[in-house]
Amino acid sequence: MKIATLGRPRSFYPVLLIPVIRGNMFKLALAALALLFALSAHAQTIPVKTPADLSVGDDPTKGTSTSTGTTLFCVDQSGFTLTSSTADPTSSPSVNYTSWLWQEIDASGNAGALPATATPTNEKLVVTSATPGWHTYQVTAATGTASCPADPVIFTVFVLPNLTVTSAVDQTNTPSLTYCAASGAPTDPTKQINLTSTVGFNGSLNSVPGLKQFQISDFDLSYTWYRQDVTTASPPPPTQVATTTTGNYTITDPPVTSAGTEKKYKYSVQVNYKVKTCGATPYSAITQSSGVDAVITVTPKPGKPVITIQ
Repeated sequence: MKIATLGRPRSFYPVLLIPVIRGNMFKLALAALALLFALSAHAQTIPVKTPADLSVGDDPTKGTSTSTGTTLFCVDQSGFTLTSSTADPTSSPSVNYTSWLWQEIDASGNAGALPATATPTNEKLVVTSATPGWHTYQVTAATGTASCPADPVIFTVFVLPNLTVTSAVDQTNTPSLTYCAASGAPTDPTKQINLTSTVGFNGSLNSVPGLKQFQISDFDLSYTWYRQDVTTASPPPPTQVATTTTGNYTITDPPVTSAGTEKKYKYSVQVNYKVKTCGATPYSAITQSSGVDAVITVTPKPGKPVITIQ
């Protein structure tokens, strides 16, 4: 059947082409979606900013056993005590456990011997210190029949490693480390004095199968920059000049037109985790230039000369 158009062009209606997925392709698409949802449900939040980011529903097979920070430690303050229940919670009347076997999950995923810093005493496990990284502890309780113990239960904690910090003047523009006080610190991008820092884990992290092996880039860090007047032989303590969310800082001293004397300054940076403040001694570094402490010199603007005639 023909449609009469009376000499006018027929209207065109765009059609969205939707591909039809059939057979194996459809199954593969569903599998990919299922994998995507599974990965999102089993992963920590990156970057890590709060203790809750290390937990996935308080499931010890996926992250820390709590999301409140009680299972997150600094390596220099990593002592804690785990306590098992003393009675079978499913029995009626109540039946007390008579023995507890404490173990730690090793890098192969097997329950093995405890380290020397973990001491079991009946229902308690006292850990005086733990190495950086993941630690999953397992307890198996029994009510008197050794051949019929309860199912094992696990508990997972994470220990933050110490940090290593270095800092240096960015030599990209070969900046001068001397500027005039009346002009202030250079603002021209090709002359600015940019300071950088590099942070890393101090040592390796203990691993447990199924739990993410973290890199330093997986954690949000805070950077606090300090300046110290080293003009005299007995310099005063450093003063804070900036807090940054990255490892870079650009010196931005404003112009000073009042008369003064030449000043010399050193800069340093302190770094810490946002998820938890660690370090009995702050993680810090003095900014370097060519392998030595960088010294920024600020020269005063001299007064006008006087002209005389003879």
